[in-house]
Amino acid sequence: MKVQHTFTLFLTVFSIFLAGCHRSVILFPEGIRLGGPFLLPVGNEIISPSQLANAKNNWSSQLAFQSDQLTMLFAPPLSDISTLSEPAFTAEILDSEINQLFAYLAEDHSPYGFAENDVVEYPEAIYRQRFRKISTDVPLVYNNQVKNFIDVYGKQKRDLTQRMLGKSTLYYPYIEQVLTEKELPDELKYLVMVESAMQNEAVSSRSAAGLWQIRPITGRGLGLEINSVIDQRLDPYAATDAALTYLKKLYEKYNNWLIAIAAYNCGPGNMHKAIVRAGGSGSFWRIQRFLPRETRNYVPAFMAVVYLNSFQHEHNLRPIYPDLSFQAVDTVRIYQEVTLEKIASSTVVTLDELKFLNPALIRNKIPFRVNGYPLVLPMNKLAQFEQRRGYLLTPYDYQAQVARAARITKQKRAIVPDSPNLTRLSYRVRRGNTISSIARRYGCSVKDIQDWNGKADYVIRVGEELVVYVTKTQTSP
Repeated sequence: MKVQHTFTLFLTVFSIFLAGCHRSVILFPEGIRLGGPFLLPVGNEIISPSQLANAKNNWSSQLAFQSDQLTMLFAPPLSDISTLSEPAFTAEILDSEINQLFAYLAEDHSPYGFAENDVVEYPEAIYRQRFRKISTDVPLVYNNQVKNFIDVYGKQKRDLTQRMLGKSTLYYPYIEQVLTEKELPDELKYLVMVESAMQNEAVSSRSAAGLWQIRPITGRGLGLEINSVIDQRLDPYAATDAALTYLKKLYEKYNNWLIAIAAYNCGPGNMHKAIVRAGGSGSFWRIQRFLPRETRNYVPAFMAVVYLNSFQHEHNLRPIYPDLSFQAVDTVRIYQEVTLEKIASSTVVTLDELKFLNPALIRNKIPFRVNGYPLVLPMNKLAQFEQRRGYLLTPYDYQAQVARAARITKQKRAIVPDSPNLTRLSYRVRRGNTISSIARRYGCSVKDIQDWNGKADYVIRVGEELVVYVTKTQTSP
């Protein structure tokens, strides 16, 4: 069966190629047009030398000739295609195919002939030339500070940089998507290398956490859920949305990308003080010396990382890729409270995979959410997961449950009498009062007081304000 489908695919591709040949002679190599190799006759048909010579000299005849030969060659197999049956796919087969689809072979050699452990550096003029070639919306500068960080990431911490380059396959696709949606510069994605070295579990001494190193007060202000069960700063998807929203606000405030990037690191308060001390300057390089030490280095480090991502092969940096199952992922919504251990025990997804791909679940438990909780899974196990854990994917009818459990007391609408002879008064209920006693006091009925106050019962409470309507001749309480 597999051989039949492979042969069918070959015939389809070859037919497309042949159709292209009829549409444009450019698809044929030069040798064919000048009398190159021809297909030999098929079957018992005999082609004379004169016919062959004429075919070579006549391009239209040549195309027709080759087409006829190909038709005769493939006629028997093509006639059998209709008899081929559809393959029976299982969840295991689908996941296996997805696994192969997303698999790739990392380059194990340098396009420039460098050995694996060669550390490469260049003259100053080369660096300056390359910086001029990098096209970015964030203005890049090459100076001694930037060169120092090129050495740090390209030589001293080369292994770390190669791991970061490999991890970029996990995070960059989504970050790039959000950058496009928010109309932000693509190079902002490199900030995660400077912020957290692409370690999503990183936590700083100032309690900043996650890929984008967001502090709790900043995260909550950006709408992230941060509590004892969930910390969305550790969710690379939610944190990316929040961080890029924050960066966009900073740019709108300062109208300068270098200052906005620096303010992301040190906070608008520190940036404001630095600008004042720099005499109101709008240049990062003039403000730099008034910023905290970490922020002074932050922008040059960012520029170095942008450069090394653009010229990684020239510096013999070879990405160290994470496991494949962490590269191709998708999400499913879980509608029940359940632990990751329970999911792992009854599906093909391992606990390590679940914990790695869902770091925001700090207690390894999915909380109940009316609209479901998005659980990230390796794509090469998605079909088998859905097959075996279908009940977790069924939306919980929360609205129906609420309707069944609710005890409803119908509230009557207060009635305002339409009479010019009545005056509206307010009466505060005192200890010992009843609706009946109040009605007698004002010469009205119990139903009147109920209607005027929208009451469906006779219950009143001490201190409650009741509305009563009396004739203008009556005195106030």
